[in-house]
Amino acid sequence: MAQGLKRVALYTFLGFLGLILALVLAGGAVGFLAAHGSVDPEAALVWVMGGFAILIMLGSLAVGVGWMRAIDEAAREAHKTAWFWGGSAGLAVGGVAIIMASLPQAETVRIPAWFAGRSDPVAYAATGAFGMLLLMLIGYTLAWVWWWWRRR
Repeated sequence: MAQGLKRVALYTFLGFLGLILALVLAGGAVGFLAAHGSVDPEAALVWVMGGFAILIMLGSLAVGVGWMRAIDEAAREAHKTAWFWGGSAGLAVGGVAIIMASLPQAETVRIPAWFAGRSDPVAYAATGAFGMLLLMLIGYTLAWVWWWWRRR
């Protein structure tokens, strides 16, 4: 493993440990304050999870930048090509599903509730976003494998 990648892996691991520690401390603080009636646990959950989501996304971006800077030009080109062609192809497949969902006949389709049995519009929107991301990742993976296969 290249020296730059070792540093990225180390910082990723340390960031993950720091995030877990922050979550434990936040959970303990919310539990303590909720037990004393100082905060509403439901409202605190939204703030803690929102902060957690922001930190996870910022950390993902930082790891991605570090990773792309540490890998060689061929690997960087493979990732860029795979995201363009594979991600775009996955997005196109999802786009077909979105267009088909706009038809009146789509009213009869029943989508399983993935979020704790919820069937509200926000849960369905999250399910659709997850499905679109999944299609893009499948396309990316196939394009990445194809890129390396052609250059073996």
